[in-house]
Amino acid sequence: MNRSLRGRIAACLMLLTATAARSQAWLPDAGTMLLSFVHGDVQNDIHYLPNGAEIDAGHARTFSEVLGLAYAPTNHWLLSASVPYVRAMYHGPFPDPDSPVDDGRYHGTFTDLRLEAHYQLEEQPFAFSPYLALVVPSHSYVSLGHSAPGRDLHEEWFGFYIGKSLDPWLPRTYLQLRYAYAFVEKLMGVAHDRSLADFEIGYFPDPKWSVRALASWMIPHGGIDVPPPPDSPYMVVHDRLAAERYLQAGGGVAWSPSDSTSMYLLYRQSLSGANGHKVNNGFTFGYGYSFHVGH
Repeated sequence: MNRSLRGRIAACLMLLTATAARSQAWLPDAGTMLLSFVHGDVQNDIHYLPNGAEIDAGHARTFSEVLGLAYAPTNHWLLSASVPYVRAMYHGPFPDPDSPVDDGRYHGTFTDLRLEAHYQLEEQPFAFSPYLALVVPSHSYVSLGHSAPGRDLHEEWFGFYIGKSLDPWLPRTYLQLRYAYAFVEKLMGVAHDRSLADFEIGYFPDPKWSVRALASWMIPHGGIDVPPPPDSPYMVVHDRLAAERYLQAGGGVAWSPSDSTSMYLLYRQSLSGANGHKVNNGFTFGYGYSFHVGH
């Protein structure tokens, strides 16, 4: 991969995916600092049953604002931190009777602080970057209900990114794959870890614009089917223990008016799932500003 394309991919991905859930296979140059703001808008109109069937149990809409900070102390390391503020509302005939947030109004709170460390192990013949992440609830918040902002659980993630430039065959095109295993805090003795994977193909029609197609997949390792029977001891924590799985797809566009600034818009939708909400429409808008510090 030529240095120019590598730099464009690294800079674009760093700005584009500066949220808690993503980073990249190509890390930025030493001394790069990134400040980011990401706004999410997700509409859930359908619930998935354990067998994947769909039911209308009411609708939820969730807005999130994520503030992020990332820094590359060397050419091989990237450190990042982010925290979201989440606002959600449920409206429908089946509010959770034990939840204080399913009352038809918006409720907002900060949720989980996320800290990450990424290491660029190699760039050729493909980029490979393992990473570790720590998820820590910022405080004890409501985690029960259709419109609960999160699960209020500690998590440790181990994963990696693999990326490949297709420049020799498809100019200005790249592929990227992420896999992560999340070790999730047990509840009532129940293990409910999960695996996550993302696939991305991106293309730069010119240096300022890029487009990409995305697919995301998650499967549980443990957990419970929801909803449990009314007399189940897991009823009060069933949203936190749900053995959720999903397959989602989407795409987006990014614009970088300068080397230090980028804006992007992504759209995603659920294709299948179980034990969770279906993403009927999910929009993400982000803005990032990068600069160099040090010598």
